[in-house]
Amino acid sequence: MTLRMRIAYGPVAVLALALQPSGFAQAPENTGPNVNVMRELAGTLRLQTKTDKRYRGVEQWRIFVHRDGSRTMMLSKDFVAANALQLMTAHVDATFRPIDVFASYWTRKGSSGSIHVTVKGSELRAVSEGPASRAEEVVSVPHELSIVTHGESMNGWYLWQGERDANGVHKATMFNLSPTPEGGALVKGRLHPSTFTYLGRETVTVPAGTFETERYRIINIEMWVHGADRILVKQVITDEDKEYVLTKLVVATAD
Repeated sequence: MTLRMRIAYGPVAVLALALQPSGFAQAPENTGPNVNVMRELAGTLRLQTKTDKRYRGVEQWRIFVHRDGSRTMMLSKDFVAANALQLMTAHVDATFRPIDVFASYWTRKGSSGSIHVTVKGSELRAVSEGPASRAEEVVSVPHELSIVTHGESMNGWYLWQGERDANGVHKATMFNLSPTPEGGALVKGRLHPSTFTYLGRETVTVPAGTFETERYRIINIEMWVHGADRILVKQVITDEDKEYVLTKLVVATAD
């Protein structure tokens, strides 16, 4: 009798009990909007020459705006003209200060590896993974900081830093990633000061439509940035035959 009771409550019986809804209650499946996504945007940026609009590559991106005001951008840059591919994700807080950034790079020689950067308070931690080695570094950073991945559509996010002076100049601190390390070097970052200049508001028309923008210049790069999510509508390399234009924009707001 005892032996039979033990068999009755063996693995098969336990499995049958586990399959009973009353035994292991689960949260009901969500049928409405995702509570982590307050707003979602998707866009396409075309890389081309200024003179004859020759195709050089394309970026495709998605932005998720979260409940706390922070944002995540997922971006792929297919830089055909240079036989380069870049894949990256950036999570920033409600003020656009970086929290977590990941980037991986390919060149005509193949994979250059990846880098993962996290920022907590005044500490920046960067972990680089290469084809043959790994490195980690920790550096002290100021509150006003941006991580430059070289994903063009992320450029609008770097402009949150500092108050501009009477000439429209902002001081900034950048942790600038190197997407094409030489030889067997790892993808790493370099911390350095920079400045950018506010050039005023402009209405800009691109293939994706007409946008009210703020115009900025960083060294030889001019950018036209739109709206609260700081979407890069247009970018021009002033001393080179290169430009980037937004060709598609889709905005979805959670119900």
